[in-house]
Amino acid sequence: MNIFQIYMLVFLATYFGITLGLRSILLYRKTKVNTSKVFIRETGKRKSGRIIIAAMFLLLVVAINFIWIEPNYTYLWPISLLEIGSVQTIGFVLSMLGQIVGFVAQLQMKNSWRLGVDKSAASELVTTGMFSLSRNPIHLCLAISFLGFFLIAPNMVSLLFCCLMAYGVNEKIKDEEIFLEERFGTEFIQYRLNVRKWI
Repeated sequence: MNIFQIYMLVFLATYFGITLGLRSILLYRKTKVNTSKVFIRETGKRKSGRIIIAAMFLLLVVAINFIWIEPNYTYLWPISLLEIGSVQTIGFVLSMLGQIVGFVAQLQMKNSWRLGVDKSAASELVTTGMFSLSRNPIHLCLAISFLGFFLIAPNMVSLLFCCLMAYGVNEKIKDEEIFLEERFGTEFIQYRLNVRKWI
């Protein structure tokens, strides 16, 4: 296993183990909210959820072939121009930076963090910390992390993953903002006027 495959393995472990896994466990211990059920019940049934699920499948295809089935990796149309050690290392740094800062943003949401719209749970509108700079700091950080993923394993399928994920997340944000406007009314409208969608 080479250093770039180790980068990818660390990315997978931190993304699924900490960004999604640990944060979901911490939330469940405090609130008994199961984030995967929220995703399946709400987001997974929407266009945004279906696109995100398809993108996540591509992420796993790229990662598995990059780490464990090297002969198959050539079928993902590698972009040799970007297969440079320094670029792949920059990708790893970006992927970790995005996840670390994104995890902090998740913690700043406290008990309001979900994997999508949760109409059944009480929540508050978080407008402080990173949310005073961006309405979607978690999604912004994940976008940086996914760019890093692409640079670790630059190929056409990982590029397609990034494009699909960007589109799916943008649709998810639309769903979330409709819900937030319905739940918080003028408070959210004022927040939306004062804080940019991304940065």
